[in-house]
Amino acid sequence: MLETEHRGLALGHAMADLAGEHAGDYWLNLAIEEIRKYAITKQEFTTEQVRMSNPDFPNPPDKRAWGSAVRKAKMEGFISSAGWVRAESLTVHGMVVTLWHSKIYKGAEDA
Repeated sequence: MLETEHRGLALGHAMADLAGEHAGDYWLNLAIEEIRKYAITKQEFTTEQVRMSNPDFPNPPDKRAWGSAVRKAKMEGFISSAGWVRAESLTVHGMVVTLWHSKIYKGAEDA
C-alpha cells in the first residue's frame, strides 16, 4: 500500500463499488448521466447536491452506489476531485465529503 493511500478510504471505495454492482449497470449508467448533466451547470459540487437536485431520480438499493457512480464519472474524465467540504445533510452530521470540479461546465443553468 502506498503511503498516500488510506485503508479506510480504500475500504470505502470497495464498499461503494459493491453497492454499485448491486444497483446494476442500468442504474449506474443513469447516475453517471445525472452527474454529467449536473456538471454541465455547476462548476463545483458534491454528490449529495447531485442526489438532492432531482427528487424523481430512482434511489439505488444502497446510497453508497453513488460513490461508485462518481468514481466512474471521474474515470471518464468529466469531473475531478477539488478537495473536501462538510456535507449539507443533517443526517450525516457534518461528515467530510468530496468536492467535485466539473471539466465540462458550460455555465449556470439560469444564466
